Amino acid sequence: MSADTVFENCNGHALDQLGTKFTCIAVKGGRILGLGSGSDVAHLITHHTKRIDLCGCTVVPGLIDAHNHLIHYGIEATRSADLTGCRSIAEMKDRLRRFHEEHPEERWLLGHRFDQELFAEGRWPTRADLDEISQDTPIMISRLCLHAVVANSAALALVQQHISPQQMKTGILFENSADLLWQQIPEPTFAQIKEAAFWAMLKARRSGLTGVHCMVTSEKELEALAALHQEGRLPLRLIVCCLYGMADYLAELGLRPRSGNDSFQIGPLKVFMDGSMGARTAALKEPYTDDPDNSGLLFRSDTELADLLKKIQSGGFQVAIHAIGDLAVETALRGIEAAMAFGNEGNRLRHRIEHASVLAPDLIKKMAGLRVIAVVQPQFVITDFWTRERVGAERYRWCYPFKTMLAEGVTLAMGSDCPVERLDAVELIYRAVNREPFSLNERLSTEEAVRAYSLGSAYAGHTEGLVGSLEVGKFADFTVLSQDIFATEPEALRETQVRATVLAGDMLQV
Repeated sequence: MSADTVFENCNGHALDQLGTKFTCIAVKGGRILGLGSGSDVAHLITHHTKRIDLCGCTVVPGLIDAHNHLIHYGIEATRSADLTGCRSIAEMKDRLRRFHEEHPEERWLLGHRFDQELFAEGRWPTRADLDEISQDTPIMISRLCLHAVVANSAALALVQQHISPQQMKTGILFENSADLLWQQIPEPTFAQIKEAAFWAMLKARRSGLTGVHCMVTSEKELEALAALHQEGRLPLRLIVCCLYGMADYLAELGLRPRSGNDSFQIGPLKVFMDGSMGARTAALKEPYTDDPDNSGLLFRSDTELADLLKKIQSGGFQVAIHAIGDLAVETALRGIEAAMAFGNEGNRLRHRIEHASVLAPDLIKKMAGLRVIAVVQPQFVITDFWTRERVGAERYRWCYPFKTMLAEGVTLAMGSDCPVERLDAVELIYRAVNREPFSLNERLSTEEAVRAYSLGSAYAGHTEGLVGSLEVGKFADFTVLSQDIFATEPEALRETQVRATVLAGDMLQV
């Protein structure tokens, strides 16, 4: 049997159980036919074989973002002002005005990814700030966590009967109140969603990813992804994570867990237990250190979650549970445990907790004992620089405890939560390995980070038999890097560049 393509002259790391390294990888029909030295694969090469010189670059298994809002990212990038990194409310207003002038056709003025913690004014933006831009055009800006928004008078007038006088005064809305305003924004057309999704997927592929677990919030979004798949326009592998509220719709379509194929399949249903740390709505067992009268919001009890899980498990679905605060995580674990006897013995469905940001040793041990997967976001450690102030030094020891999780046997998968964080695979690895000074004991080795970002994410998506490591018979999905990240000093990881991504043997150069 001869190879279709052989990738040669690489520094390859299979990240399999044997720790295999290789310089050549042979591919046939999109799958790995052989890997090793040049002599190991020489018998697979004929005059029909395409040979690609990787010029000494490092090859790792294809990286998989296990928590990503691709469509939201694409729509944000094309329909709203980017407020990332604004250092003042004045700068934020300038960006909004500029976007408004450049997009006069938009009925709303939208902005995304502001972070009030960065503002020189030391406060949240308000209705009054946005009214200075326009009192006629509805304006809404969303915090980078997406759990809080600020609106002007024109936008607030659309929901004033459903919000409090204080919310009407400030224009600052959280969680359910914010959702009311999101519902007022004109929906993008099907064509806009489809093209935004394709744009975002190409960005993801070029950032170093070969797969994404894509969070989907509407029927139209699911249909757009399905249409791209049918047209053969998926540049990476997708596992679609739908909101629990879409379960009936999936049933109507006859879609079950892992319906689809190797490129596109239905994954877990998503359930929320709390909000976010940035908006102080993550549910904590003790009050916020910097807001002593507030412990966040717990959306459901363990009994309510258990009842919900029993229903979901009857259809064979895995569940992705958003839980950030320690109270939310503890409640989620109790709910999972109570529902295990009803179709999920030993967590065979692989229920996962998304974020799992604030923990304690007992919760980590329980998570390991229940075999619950943690889908974590290393970029939060740096971006959420205020976390230590939020929870205090004692609790901060157990914020984002990646190393301890691994040591206790918790399976880690990794994602960016884009557009909450930047879509940048190298940055994610860098942040997992290089943490801030107060949490260096929880940093991962480069190999641990890459393994979680590839095989861990594959396991979280029930696809570890196909991708996640480079082994004969698996798909030839891999990421090509400019330097040997396993021999590079941790601080120098950020200098790594993605040279190419290969999906089923098809190379996209960056």
